[in-house]
Amino acid sequence: MKSIWKILLVCSCVSCHSNSERKNRPIVSKTVEKSVPSTKINKVEPVSNGTMEFVSYNDDGDYFLLNAKQKEQTFSFINDSNDDRSLLRGDIIDIAWKKDSIYIAGDGETRVEAERIISVKKIKDGNVSRFRKDYPQPLKYTWPQEEHYTKSYLDKLYILTEYYIANSSNALLKQQIKKKGEISYSIEMQTREGKEYILLSIAAVTAEHAEAIQWLYIDNDTDLIYEYDLPQDRLVKFK
Repeated sequence: MKSIWKILLVCSCVSCHSNSERKNRPIVSKTVEKSVPSTKINKVEPVSNGTMEFVSYNDDGDYFLLNAKQKEQTFSFINDSNDDRSLLRGDIIDIAWKKDSIYIAGDGETRVEAERIISVKKIKDGNVSRFRKDYPQPLKYTWPQEEHYTKSYLDKLYILTEYYIANSSNALLKQQIKKKGEISYSIEMQTREGKEYILLSIAAVTAEHAEAIQWLYIDNDTDLIYEYDLPQDRLVKFK
């Protein structure tokens, strides 16, 4: 998907986790060539189909994007014709797409190739979807009022925190989820080794107090999540 990297540089203001080499392409499960019932045959792009893991939506640029992962590679698709935003990270989807062309604004209206979604359908719940069913109450969070975070940014942090909680092996966190106890987190800026991160302190809340049970560092450039290893004073990438 060589062309989509140009799109991301212009259209995307949040990371889509697209660190795959440009030569990588999705594994296609089937390809259907549409027939043209005419004596004059025009070239029709084939429709490709594959099963992927949903990662995120990105509606902040000139073109709406849907990001999905196949094995260890993440891909982006033009998602302009699809208004549904109900997928949650980790959901398994069947996605159909075809090659198309788009024009990059501010770059001389340069025409580039892209993959445009024809249809997308969830075929299996991911861990976040299952977490919401098992733990229906919303997470609570606080942040310093002098930090004027936008709603979209707070929503992004919420989604990242929820993804971590739904996939974490933290025993105290699992126990709090099982008993439907309140979970909250605080947001603050933190500089570590010359780099700025968002520090999230996740706590189990009881009637008496809130006990911090996990600290997360979020890389604003990539949206990668790091667990803080207190005994070793180091960051461990969360997968």
